[in-house]
Amino acid sequence: MKVANRGVSSVIGVILMVAVVVILAAIVSVAAFGFVSDINEPAPNVADNGGFVIDSSGFFDAQLVQITHIAGDDVSVEEIEIVIRASGPGDSLPKETRLVALPASGSSLNDKNIRGDLVAQGSGNDQVIDGDPGVTWSLGDTIQFEIKLTEADFRDPPKNADAEADELEVVIVHTPSGAIISQNTFTP
Repeated sequence: MKVANRGVSSVIGVILMVAVVVILAAIVSVAAFGFVSDINEPAPNVADNGGFVIDSSGFFDAQLVQITHIAGDDVSVEEIEIVIRASGPGDSLPKETRLVALPASGSSLNDKNIRGDLVAQGSGNDQVIDGDPGVTWSLGDTIQFEIKLTEADFRDPPKNADAEADELEVVIVHTPSGAIISQNTFTP
């Protein structure tokens, strides 16, 4: 009889060990899958070429920021925000503006898209960041917008001493990942 009791005890012991292993495996897998679902997709890789142009060909001077996509991944304009910072010796500087809720509906940036004073709205100089939803910033496309002369004057000599500026930083952020995909500093 002692032999029979020993056999039953070892079977029950094996069953309990298997149950403990299954429960531990379930706990570990739930924890692992929970962490994996929190991982974001990587930010797009973009190579760009930036420029800052003071266009005096029209009736008024226009200060245009131009950032051209020269290589890398296409980026949905709906997934970017643009941060613009101007600094210099002018009394009203430094200043920062954010371009959000892109692309701008209609033909140019408006109050819905501009958070700050540096960027001109309704100028007609906006490219890529205005228009219909679904637009992408792709190879050869140029993001362009205008800096207000009254807020940051980069002309030489400046005609608005309070807004005399000497450096403009433009940062493009990929909002889903929070990563900076473009950063340019201009010293016209």
